[in-house]
Amino acid sequence: MTLSTYPEKAIRYLYMVGLYGGIRRAADILGFNPSVVSRQISLLERTIQLPLLEKRGRNVVLTEAGRLLADDYAITQQKRNELERQLSDMRHMRGGTVTLRVGQGMVHEIITHVVSDFAQIYPNVFVDITSGNMETSMELIARGEVDMAVGFGPVGQPALKRYSYNRGAICAIVRKDHVISDLKKVTLQELSRHRLIAMHDNFGLQRYLTAMFRDEAIMFRPSYCCNLFTSAIALCRAGLGIAFMTEQTANANSYPGELTAIPIDHHIARECQWHVLRSSDHRFTPAAHYLWKLLCNYLSDSST
Repeated sequence: MTLSTYPEKAIRYLYMVGLYGGIRRAADILGFNPSVVSRQISLLERTIQLPLLEKRGRNVVLTEAGRLLADDYAITQQKRNELERQLSDMRHMRGGTVTLRVGQGMVHEIITHVVSDFAQIYPNVFVDITSGNMETSMELIARGEVDMAVGFGPVGQPALKRYSYNRGAICAIVRKDHVISDLKKVTLQELSRHRLIAMHDNFGLQRYLTAMFRDEAIMFRPSYCCNLFTSAIALCRAGLGIAFMTEQTANANSYPGELTAIPIDHHIARECQWHVLRSSDHRFTPAAHYLWKLLCNYLSDSST
């Protein structure tokens, strides 16, 4: 009889006897009658034709042959447990990569309220997070280079799966000592009289702003143009102009109470949305699907 044909149950019992120092204690742990354990080990001794246990005082210990079998069982179990963990990871995709693109000004919010929760369930998944404008995000999703994206601004009718939620009004962001800081809402006409801070044209926010000024036939003449919300906030904090973003974005990028967000009095400003997007054809892993679900739930719960 070869080693592969030895009764594994009996070898397990032998290992437990060696681990706990006696047949009775091993039987208690296993939940069997001691005679069952003793009988199985006796059968194993007859099979391999070697003694496996010997008495030492009131206890029984493993012989050299018994230790060899018990050690081999322990190593085999360790390998099997590791294999099971690997197979489980493959089933649940707890390893691997998820690619997420987040619009500027939302990164802190998404990491705090979504990615942190995701990491609790999928700690071994590598999350590739990039930030950029909505147009590029949609192109990357269409090419299969990004799993999903969160963005802000008008998106038209992309050939992507999309859920949209109200983000909150676009606001004029000013310092507490600015001349318009006490207004409850501000018109575009009033804004046109001040130094303004624009974002690059590929920003969803800037597209909303351009549409609003065009709708009222007012020339939009900014004094500054930025490609980072943090730059716009820095200009605003320095008292160099009025920035534009939602109150949530402004709060995430400045100190509490430092700046004032004044809603813009225009229907486009009140109807702006943020979106979570993915390809309709791309099949998600369980990890990616869970992140998508977290994003949708957070955007829905945070909508105004």
